[in-house]
Amino acid sequence: MRFFRTARRVVRDGSLAVMRALAIIAATGLLALAVGPSPAYPGPATGESVITLLEQPAWSPLGADVVLRLNVVNTAPGMEVRAVVHTNVQSRIGYERTLQGERLGSQIATTSTPLDALPTSANGGRLFTIPLQDPAAPRDSNRVRITLPRTTAAGVYPVEIELRDPETGDSRAGFITHLVVTSPAANSEPITEPLRLSWVWHIADDPAIHANGVMSPSFIAAVSPFGRLATIADLLNAARGVPLVLAPGPETVASWQLSGSDDRAIADGIDAVRSSAQLNQVLAGSYVPIDGPSLLAAGLEADAVTELRVGTATLNATLDTVVSPRMANASPLDSAFLEKLHLNGVEKLVLSPKQLLEPDVVTRFTPALPFAVESSGQTFTAVATSPELQALLATDGSPALRAQNLLAGLAVVALEQPNLARGVVLDTARRWNPDPEVIEPVLDGLLSNPLIEAVSLDDLLAAVPPEETDEGPVVRRIAPVTSDSPSVDPATFLATSVRLNGLASMVGAADPSVEKGRESLLTSLTSAWTGGVGRKRAAARLVDVDTSINTITSKVRTPAARSVTVTSRRADIPVSILNETGRDVRVRVRLKSDKLKFPDGNDRVLTLAPDNTTVHFAVESRASGTFPLGVVLTSEDDALSLGRARYTVRSTVVNGVGVIITICAILFLAFWWITHWRRSRRATTTAAAST
Repeated sequence: MRFFRTARRVVRDGSLAVMRALAIIAATGLLALAVGPSPAYPGPATGESVITLLEQPAWSPLGADVVLRLNVVNTAPGMEVRAVVHTNVQSRIGYERTLQGERLGSQIATTSTPLDALPTSANGGRLFTIPLQDPAAPRDSNRVRITLPRTTAAGVYPVEIELRDPETGDSRAGFITHLVVTSPAANSEPITEPLRLSWVWHIADDPAIHANGVMSPSFIAAVSPFGRLATIADLLNAARGVPLVLAPGPETVASWQLSGSDDRAIADGIDAVRSSAQLNQVLAGSYVPIDGPSLLAAGLEADAVTELRVGTATLNATLDTVVSPRMANASPLDSAFLEKLHLNGVEKLVLSPKQLLEPDVVTRFTPALPFAVESSGQTFTAVATSPELQALLATDGSPALRAQNLLAGLAVVALEQPNLARGVVLDTARRWNPDPEVIEPVLDGLLSNPLIEAVSLDDLLAAVPPEETDEGPVVRRIAPVTSDSPSVDPATFLATSVRLNGLASMVGAADPSVEKGRESLLTSLTSAWTGGVGRKRAAARLVDVDTSINTITSKVRTPAARSVTVTSRRADIPVSILNETGRDVRVRVRLKSDKLKFPDGNDRVLTLAPDNTTVHFAVESRASGTFPLGVVLTSEDDALSLGRARYTVRSTVVNGVGVIITICAILFLAFWWITHWRRSRRATTTAAAST
């Protein structure tokens, strides 16, 4: 990575793509070299002259020399570089028009130098100087005189940089940049209220692990040297000294840490993120990106809350820091999901303008004040992002010009109301792919900037009072959203979730199979997967969980049938259970029979060691004969059915009541027989006497 950054600094003259290719070859050992024009500096058409900006100071005090480093291609002899300075811009809207060459305002100064007289920079390119006149110093005809606005100690001035033929006055090439000019350092009055800037850097990717447990190749590419996420990590190292706001994806950083466990080059990136998290504010977020309103509408509100809580816990564990869930940067939002955020501890919101209804009063100034958001009886402190300012990084021109466009645009906002505490928030895309040649000059330009102060979101809200009108604090409303169906089928998801809870009751919540299942369930809810492909991915995660559960439960079973003989009224019936999972499991065994009583209960929770376990249930026989006994084996929480068995019980026990009845019958028969015998004998004796 150090080689990559050094190469970038060396080749700001237009050979960036070549050096990147060389860097990759040096890192990977490839033998082939593909040489092509840099994306940042497209090659000119044959014979076409090109002049581009390679470097510019973020701001300059009057009396200083503003040195621009330029890249000049395809020039004819005798050309000169000329700077045409226009009057300062008054508003952000006016500033954005000047970027397109519109409404530049009147010319207030010019300066030019023959191209051949421009010194060559050690870093490549030519050095063109715009000398600024100090109003307190004797007038110098060789210096550009600029008058600062009376209301402030600074101004932003459009400047046309031209490569021109001095004889004909024809302009061969050029661009528009902006000078941010402040009072001379010796007598300047500092800006009492610099513009507070909170810059949110998203460090996230789509879910990294496939349903089969294999890490996504695209994710590995992103976290490997020169990859998208690795570049962000490299920039975090370059940003030391500039407060940032980090919005890491919990699943992303956890997978990053896992993939770096056996790859030092990948581990360097997550180490940089972890180090930066110790210095900057870190925003909590859901484990994977979710559509909160969609999940709530589908009856998955508990799972949406779980996403938030697991996300915070994952960041705490991975980044070795304590992430507060008090501030949320979530999209989409509605009142129902806001209520869930509030229950999860959220008190402050970062919102895009699209998430809000239009304000009741629109001012001519750039929105730069916090406000209140009310929803379902709850009040949140909120700040809105400034997508127009963030978009300045994507304007036309060289990387250095795009960086200066942002810095100058922020200066314009700072000078709109220089004596009021104001703040803006820049929010990068969730999967942004930063160009280091753009971001590094911005970071450099924010250091000790007299007009702009980079701060955390918490510091911005502490320093900038909320917006108010004559009627009191400004309260804004969340714009309504249309909830789409989640990528996962809710009924299938809930059923799988119940089964996974059953597995956890068997093998413990910390078992790897349960943890992997939890991760798969959380991932299946992501809003990053859309359309038919997204639904297939979500369904595959649920199938993966069910397959894992079935693999374990199929290894816990009891014989489907067996016979048991009971020879006494009280006896023990043995129940054998085979555990082939290789770990202890907790199960519930339940016996059912109309002919048996269970003095100690018919339901028992058992911890089964691996191999075979036999447990004895005490029974009392109600009758003799042959009758069925049902054996039901489930997980401890009854969520998983592990098997059923039908035992045949043969009871040779004589029932006590039957014995009494039998004895009585025998005694009755004996009494009857004796009585009958005596009568018969008496009758015989009487008959014999008569004869």
